[in-house]
Amino acid sequence: MHLAVGMANNGNLLCFSSGFYVKEKKFAGFSGHWLSRSTDRGKTWVVDFSPSVPKIIKNAIPFGRIISMGGTRLAYSSYRSKGRGNPSETWLILSEDDGRSWNKISKFGSNDSNEATLCSLGENRILAAVRTHNDHHVKLCETFSFGKWKEKGPLTLPMQHPSDLTKLSDNCLLLTYGIRNRGLMGIGARLSVDAGKTWGPPWVIHQFGNEATDIGYPSTVSLDKNGTLLTAFYSDYEPSFKKKPNVYRVLTMKWSLKDWLHPTMLASVSDGKQLKL
Repeated sequence: MHLAVGMANNGNLLCFSSGFYVKEKKFAGFSGHWLSRSTDRGKTWVVDFSPSVPKIIKNAIPFGRIISMGGTRLAYSSYRSKGRGNPSETWLILSEDDGRSWNKISKFGSNDSNEATLCSLGENRILAAVRTHNDHHVKLCETFSFGKWKEKGPLTLPMQHPSDLTKLSDNCLLLTYGIRNRGLMGIGARLSVDAGKTWGPPWVIHQFGNEATDIGYPSTVSLDKNGTLLTAFYSDYEPSFKKKPNVYRVLTMKWSLKDWLHPTMLASVSDGKQLKL
């Protein structure tokens, strides 16, 4: 199934994982949460097969980033799918002891949500880019001090999902997401320069072509202060591979915001005004 991965405040790497049981070649139920911890930067891992998480979360699916809230606080998201045609549920789970136990829980997404990525902006503000269930677009949710969540509006069109939120500076946020619209299978991006209040127009950083049928799930990290980025994603078809292009693979793309945000290029896709949610 999916993973939620991040670094604890003491430098440990944490990975929540989940899986499912198969009986007679058929799905037989979820296997619950595992929590793996590495104290040597991923060389070795200790697995907790029954981590201390709220009961309602034990058979949910962790996803996205484990984020630091400062001090010894951490948070991650987990969702439960109730099957095709039924709404999904998503929760934020909080630890106050650097991931040893997870005892606070907060539901968000208004019963139209599943895969969510979290971004901490300081002052107890958290943004979540959330995949919706009905038409599979990404919407933005926000909370302060682990309180009530607010729906801020859509970030993508239908069948453009799921997404990753990368904090580039205090006010600059990058959204990367899969585009699964027939005729345009690729990886999209949007930029906010006011900490998520407004977002610039989207652009496409990579295209897979019409042969691709299953792509996306980007994860983006900043490599330096000059705008160099690394985005990882998967695809069942990659046209740049002449030999065996139709093989599932994970790809990485090193790119720079400077290459995409040249004034000439921006003028071709935007009137220069920020789009408000």
